[in-house]
Amino acid sequence: MTEHQGLKERINSFIREIMEVRGVSACVLASRDGILMGKSFASGEVSVPSFAAMSATMLASAEAAASISHIQPPQKVLVTSDDASVLVMSAGDRTLLAAILDPTADTEAVYKLFTKIAAEIAEVL
Repeated sequence: MTEHQGLKERINSFIREIMEVRGVSACVLASRDGILMGKSFASGEVSVPSFAAMSATMLASAEAAASISHIQPPQKVLVTSDDASVLVMSAGDRTLLAAILDPTADTEAVYKLFTKIAAEIAEVL
């Protein structure tokens, strides 16, 4: 097995772990500049590369707003609507995790589990 194949399998393992969290209906791992690394989305549901890029933009914008306001960087960006939520958070210096949560998801419980997964991702990616 080559190093590249090992990394791809590790990313897929993280995606599976994220999808096992109760309330998660879709997710991506992306670089901090929005390049898609891994995904779990229903086929044809959404432009996944666009979702990854927009998630990176949301996180970077929130971090910039915090910086110019002289406050700590955000731990997460949570966008909520009546039918779903989008949670975006850092998974290390170069990676982010973004997920779509169903309306019944306990966002704080999801975030707590994601924090552990993100720490593992940060070590690998």
